[in-house]
Amino acid sequence: MTERMLDRIINAYFPAISKGGETLESILAKYPQYAGELRPRFEAALWLQQAKLVINPRSGYIISSRKYLEAQIESLRPISFWQRLFSRYSPQRWVFNITAPIIVFLLLALVLNSAVLTARLSIPGDPLYSTKLVIEDFQLALTFNQMDKTDLYIQRYRERALEFIELVMEGDYEYLPSAATRMETEIIASLYSLQDLSVNHQSFEQSLVVNLKETLTNEITLLNLLKRTSPASAWPGIVLAIQVTQSGLMVLR
Repeated sequence: MTERMLDRIINAYFPAISKGGETLESILAKYPQYAGELRPRFEAALWLQQAKLVINPRSGYIISSRKYLEAQIESLRPISFWQRLFSRYSPQRWVFNITAPIIVFLLLALVLNSAVLTARLSIPGDPLYSTKLVIEDFQLALTFNQMDKTDLYIQRYRERALEFIELVMEGDYEYLPSAATRMETEIIASLYSLQDLSVNHQSFEQSLVVNLKETLTNEITLLNLLKRTSPASAWPGIVLAIQVTQSGLMVLR
């Protein structure tokens, strides 16, 4: 009840006090019972009015300030991940974000393909030769058909034979013994695979046997030719390769 009365008195007399028609003391004299509560409230209201006159804000200041504060509050409101994702980038940036990974992927695929091709062309002594062997082992592991696997073993022997010939042609004679040993390993693997194939696929086994016989026969002829045209330092490795190939041919016969 007292608060209502104080509000009525302030609303009724404050305009008169602010314009000089009444004084604070004259109002307090009319309501001595509320003097203790009225004085600080009237003084605070008068101070605020004087401060507003001193600041003298431009027209529309309150409205624009309110809009600025609302915008600031809106900017601080937490937004979801998808809102940030779709509001952050322009269409050009979206195009770049989509095409850049594709370009990087294509470049990596090109580099990887070049590395694989280089590895496949390598010979013993080259940095990527071990990678070549790993690729061949991986290819063999993914081959489950016994006939295809046997054919792959024969192809691997041909590859070892070509590597051996290239080593001789380039004069890398120190690698010939190990290359001959790899030839022997591939011949043995081919023979075991042919043995497994003969159990279930006798019709296919005969054609692969003929294929391997021709390969070994041609290789012996070529190795003998290389021996006659190569220096004596290459003979031990070539002789070892000839013996390995002849042994495989004897088993087939």
